[in-house]
Amino acid sequence: MRFAVEKSELIQHIQHLSSIISTKAASPILTNYLIEADEKKGEVKITATDLKITSVVILNAAVSEGGIIAVSANYFNSIISQMPDSVINIWQNEDLLMIQCNKIDFNILCADYTLFPQLSLPNFENATLVNAETFHRMISKTVFAVSTDVNRPVLTGVCWKIMEKVNLMAATDGRKVAEIIVPNTAASATESGEENIDESIFDAPYSEQYLEKIIPVKALNFLQKIYDPAIKEMKVIFERNNIIFGYNNYIVVSNIIDHNYPEYEKALLVELPHRLVLPKESLMQSIRRVALIAPEDSGRVKFDVDKDRFEISTFNKETGEAKEIIDKYEYSGAVTSISFNNKYMLSILDAIDTEQVLIKLGDSKDPILIFNEPPLKNQKITFLLMPLRT
Repeated sequence: MRFAVEKSELIQHIQHLSSIISTKAASPILTNYLIEADEKKGEVKITATDLKITSVVILNAAVSEGGIIAVSANYFNSIISQMPDSVINIWQNEDLLMIQCNKIDFNILCADYTLFPQLSLPNFENATLVNAETFHRMISKTVFAVSTDVNRPVLTGVCWKIMEKVNLMAATDGRKVAEIIVPNTAASATESGEENIDESIFDAPYSEQYLEKIIPVKALNFLQKIYDPAIKEMKVIFERNNIIFGYNNYIVVSNIIDHNYPEYEKALLVELPHRLVLPKESLMQSIRRVALIAPEDSGRVKFDVDKDRFEISTFNKETGEAKEIIDKYEYSGAVTSISFNNKYMLSILDAIDTEQVLIKLGDSKDPILIFNEPPLKNQKITFLLMPLRT
């Protein structure tokens, strides 16, 4: 095997691939890249896998001799990243991989590539076409709400439902919920509202028949890394146990989480009588200030609000208390108090797109619903935060 490639072309892709390599690999071979060079096509294919997610990137290169090797991903990345911005020559010499750039030479031991899991490249001829920008946005509005609790695997992924009229993504960790619904015509629709969408499609989205897949967060995070605004189309193949994405010059194969997703939507339909509207940024700054001395175990921060007074406060028996009075807000409803985890609230507010935020409240035991204000066109985005018990 022998090929030459620009460092700038190689480094951006292996930096993405490195996020797939697990530090707790089930087998030593999984700490390696599989590198395949095809002389006829003038291509180099690099594969990384942890068995749950596999990614292949295909690069154009000057290939003078085809071949296949497996090499340590860690050493390969480290060496390539330290090379000057120039052409890098890579070739195999028996059980060594030679890496040369200008007057710099490395050789590193190869692994037995026959031990590397084999992946047959899929045929995307009949794949489902998805607007990459819309898909990227759906991930960004939900992935932060995924659980990290491995004992509840169904909550460690994002639920993607494809229905006749809408696409829906949702995530929850049992304490917060994030949901975004966009029209199926959103393959060309944008936030600007240039297309006329019948808003009634959002009225009863849960009643439709749908295809549902729960996608692990690691796969979605990888797709976010490789997103390129210039590449508008993504191809998707749905299999029984896997989901396959074809995007730009990447192929991403991920397992799916084979569980029924919890019926979180029942919580979103709750009627909350109190309505609070205020600037998002100033609210976030106030919460951050008050939370400086919030209890570490609960992160508890409290809203006390009525038409004449809005106070954000916290109390920590070990450090003291803090409060801040908010002046600029609009409120309709009765006097109410509610406590919540400040980090969860801030993560939701960070996903709000508009300068103003709408928060719907009930009593101290009711959840909090959070929305863009005004609502965005051609999409419906809902966030929910469960209160802390007093």
